[in-house]
Amino acid sequence: NFKSTGSENINNLVNEYIQQTDDLHIIGIDRGERHLLYLTVIDTKGNIKEQYSLNEIVNEFQGNQYKTNYHDLLAKREDERMKARQSWQTIENIKELKEGYMSQVIHKISELMVRYNAIVVLEDLNQGFMRGRQKVESSVYQQFEKMLIDKLNYLADKKKQPEVPGGVLNAYQLTSKFDSFQKMGKQSGFLFYVPAWNTSKIDPVTGFVNLLDIRYETREKAKAFFGKFDVIRYNNDKGWFEFAIDYSKFTSKANDTRTNWTLCTVGKRIETFRDETQNSQWSSREVNLTEEFKQFFGKHGVDIYNNLKEAIVCQDSADFFKGLLHLLKLALQMRNSVTGTEVDYIQSPVADDQGVFYNSYTCDSTLPQDADANGAYNIARKGLWVVQQIKTASDLRNLKLAISNKEWLQFVQRKLYLNE
Repeated sequence: NFKSTGSENINNLVNEYIQQTDDLHIIGIDRGERHLLYLTVIDTKGNIKEQYSLNEIVNEFQGNQYKTNYHDLLAKREDERMKARQSWQTIENIKELKEGYMSQVIHKISELMVRYNAIVVLEDLNQGFMRGRQKVESSVYQQFEKMLIDKLNYLADKKKQPEVPGGVLNAYQLTSKFDSFQKMGKQSGFLFYVPAWNTSKIDPVTGFVNLLDIRYETREKAKAFFGKFDVIRYNNDKGWFEFAIDYSKFTSKANDTRTNWTLCTVGKRIETFRDETQNSQWSSREVNLTEEFKQFFGKHGVDIYNNLKEAIVCQDSADFFKGLLHLLKLALQMRNSVTGTEVDYIQSPVADDQGVFYNSYTCDSTLPQDADANGAYNIARKGLWVVQQIKTASDLRNLKLAISNKEWLQFVQRKLYLNE
């Protein structure tokens, strides 16, 4: 640790260790929408070893387990604070509760790092601050990161013998000494930062992400848009509609990544809308995609069994194209959430090599179990990309640790982490 060796920046030592060590794991942590924080541990083949929410913290004392649900506690305290403001009553300080939660989380993370011989990967702050729906607000999240860095700077376990590695007289140093987030860059020892671009709204099996611009502008542009599809048809054998696309006809964002996909109206989606019967409050409803498409085409007199693409392009109604684009947007909507409930799942519109469409409700434990789990899993996989850059580097002093959007899609679509 830095107190005994004087090492304020241990990045080079860490990278040498990563390059030479095979038994590594990656811990991805996501600041979620349904969860205060979500944690996933993967190995260097991308296999999930553990995944769980950090809403609830479990502690053991004298052989007994005690659970504290900080998600519910914080929500209750925030509600009480709001009512106190409205009635001008004394506002109870919530700061201690948040700091207590962060301290518990950091203890759990540090234990996992030692147990799994793991690096920790977090979303880049500059990217993360743009995301406003998370349960842990930006200022608290930054405080969490600072507390985590300080803890890992001198990590000692009081339960161990003082002289053994990790004991109070022989502590670990797992991060560089904190100066500022601006000076830290993409790495602080065993702690790494990756961009949050397309970590939750991505199919974890195929690597599909939505790169289409499906906003309605004019009838002519809508006709041209649907004219670019390779195939639009109703698959009577499967019982769903299929939209075959080549991304290269629509955007340059997919250059050098997989461009050919078949989007299918499989499963259900959650449609969020302004409910005029409820003073235009936000409301949600569950949509059976294929049935909605059938009803829509039936309403407009379109024969779904006979050259469907041509029938679409021949339409001349603005309402038709607005409605069809809305349904296509729902088909591409992978993350489906109902505000104020636990409903928050991923449904992919594309099939994998075995013809299976990823759904976080129905998949087994080898895949992310909900939308926030998907975020943590893919943050961890971006960390796995970083590990591979370190392992294959010829000069550790000139590392590129910032993954581009293109490199990310290539990595997951080609499953490059399986080809070590």
